[in-house]
Amino acid sequence: MSYRLFVLDIDGTLRPHNCTCVPRATARAVTAVQRAGVKVVIATGRGRASVPKELLSGIRPDYWLCSAGANVQDAKGTILQDTRMTPEQMYALVDFCENYEYPLRFIFSDGSYAYLGYEEFRAWSRTHRIGIDLKDGMDQDRHLIDMPFTAFGWLDREAAARFQEKYGYLGLRFVFDSDTACDILPPAVDKGSALTALLDKLGLPAADCVAVGDGDNDAGMLKAAGLGVAVETGSEGAKAAADRLCAPADKGGLEALCRELWPQAFEEG
Repeated sequence: MSYRLFVLDIDGTLRPHNCTCVPRATARAVTAVQRAGVKVVIATGRGRASVPKELLSGIRPDYWLCSAGANVQDAKGTILQDTRMTPEQMYALVDFCENYEYPLRFIFSDGSYAYLGYEEFRAWSRTHRIGIDLKDGMDQDRHLIDMPFTAFGWLDREAAARFQEKYGYLGLRFVFDSDTACDILPPAVDKGSALTALLDKLGLPAADCVAVGDGDNDAGMLKAAGLGVAVETGSEGAKAAADRLCAPADKGGLEALCRELWPQAFEEG
C-alpha cells in the first residue's frame, strides 16, 4: 500500500535521547519520502516555538501537531486547531505545585515557561540535550497575554492522584513519561484526536497514514493511524498501541522503515 501521510514524534523517535538532533541519515530518508509526494507531519509534546530548526536536521514538515495535539499548524504557521487551558485549570496546577514544591512549566505560543523550578528544569534540559529554550516564568504573569496549551510537571502518580481528588472536576489528564515526570493535558487533547482532525481536514482516510512514536503520549496517534509503529525501546503503552515495532533512529530503524514503505523514493532515476 502507498501511504500518503507520515507522522513522526520527535524526542525518542526522530531524535534519539543521546543526540542533540535528528541523525542525518534519518533526516535524508524522511526528506526523500517527502520528495516522493508523502506529506510529513511532526507530532510532538513540545510547543512549536520549542523546536529549533537545527533539531530536525533539515526536515521541513508539511504540518505540525504541537503541544501534544493542542496546537495544529500547517507549514506556513496557519492555525488549524487551537486548544488552551482555562484559567481555573492553570491556577489549580500552580497552587497545587507551589504547595508541594513540584517543578512546573507551561507551553505557551511563544515558548516554554517554568513557573516553578526554573533552575531545576534548566539543569535537566542541559543534561538531556533536549534543545528547549526554556524561559523564566517565575513572575507567573505570562498567562496574562494568552493561556497555555499544556503543562509539564515533575510529580509522581501519587501526587497526580491527590490533585485529582481535589480538582478532578477540571478534567486535566496526567500522561507520564517516567515515574516522576508527566505531560498535563486539557480534556480531549492528545495526538490521536489531533491526527484524526488533520486527516479530516485533508480528506484522507486513516488507512493512508503511518505514525511512529515511542511514548505513552503517542499511543492515541498510533491507534488513529492506519499503520502505527512504535520504537522498540519505547514505553509499554506505545508498543501495546502499535501494529508493529521498528528499531530506534540511532540504529537505522526509521531509515529502514522509510525504505520498506516507500521504496520508490529511493530508486535512482
